[in-house]
Amino acid sequence: MATDDAQPRVEPLPVEQWAPEVRAVWTADSLKSKEDELPAHLAHMPDTLNLTRILAHHPELAVALYPLSTLVNAGLLSPRDRELVTLRAALRSRSGYLWSHHYETAQAVGVTEAEVLRTAEDPSAVIWSPHEAALISSVDEVCDTSVIGAATWKQLRRTYDDAQVLQLLALIGTYRFLATVLNTAGAALDEWRPERPLPTVNVAGQRSTTR
Repeated sequence: MATDDAQPRVEPLPVEQWAPEVRAVWTADSLKSKEDELPAHLAHMPDTLNLTRILAHHPELAVALYPLSTLVNAGLLSPRDRELVTLRAALRSRSGYLWSHHYETAQAVGVTEAEVLRTAEDPSAVIWSPHEAALISSVDEVCDTSVIGAATWKQLRRTYDDAQVLQLLALIGTYRFLATVLNTAGAALDEWRPERPLPTVNVAGQRSTTR
């Protein structure tokens, strides 16, 4: 959920005002030059993100985030698993910015639009594979208690090894952090990305979450 302020609390910094080390990493052109090491949704953005324009106010943080973002968006988890987790994290964090971006990104890796919308539902009440239901439940449990519960853990370990579970936790934590930055800064969605309304979230054993 964004702030109630009429204007952004932290204005996106124009690229020409960025520190050289940030420009070398985070402009759209610099990301395109690294497409061999990045997932497509990072390497092929048409313009520089408002998220990184905000982070550019803190050059050390912006630069440090690059390897973490690269790690959690590639590697040990399948693109489908990664996007289901990211969508649920965006919803639980009430980040319209992340939801709108990953609404498109998820479909680019094979998640159907119906499945994207289904990530807002109670995972025990809709048709997911047991593994995918556990992925979505893991986001809820981390958001609610900062720990994955025993039943969800048992199901995850049928598929994931130690390294994959750690990457899952890093993925959830990274997107929770980004959502907090975006929501608190009052970041506007990038003009080139269609806005997708945040649906109501249904969580097992809880009332629907709308904010």
